[in-house]
Amino acid sequence: MDNNFFKKYLLPGFIFQSVIIGGGYGTGREIVEFFLSHGPVAGILGMLLVTTTVWAIFLAVIFEFSRRFNAYNYKDFFKRLLGKYWFIFEIIFLIYILLVLAVLSSASGVILHDDFGLPYIFGVVIMLLLVGFFTYKGSDKIEKFLTW
Repeated sequence: MDNNFFKKYLLPGFIFQSVIIGGGYGTGREIVEFFLSHGPVAGILGMLLVTTTVWAIFLAVIFEFSRRFNAYNYKDFFKRLLGKYWFIFEIIFLIYILLVLAVLSSASGVILHDDFGLPYIFGVVIMLLLVGFFTYKGSDKIEKFLTW
């Protein structure tokens, strides 16, 4: 597969999916509660047809907005989208990041404790160290890890 095709068409979707799955459905509990409450066939159809279509349209609208307003970085995008109140998103986003880190760290602590008998705090610390490591190493390492 051509590397340019991968970076241009597939990588944005993979990164978007990783952010949505990691932040919103990281524990898997939400998927079970929401999608599988009406049985496995309805759950699969809901995930594949409805959710995939909605997220694909949402991502396409975001990309078109960015293209149309030439807002290809985070700050320019939100300045165009929210106007003079763009900084409020910064505050909300910081709270969101902390919440996602807390949920994923807690889930990893519970998983390692339940499955391997390790202390809960060990899973929490390992997750936070991994996040710190990949953040320190840079976006190319994060891209490779998330696509893997």
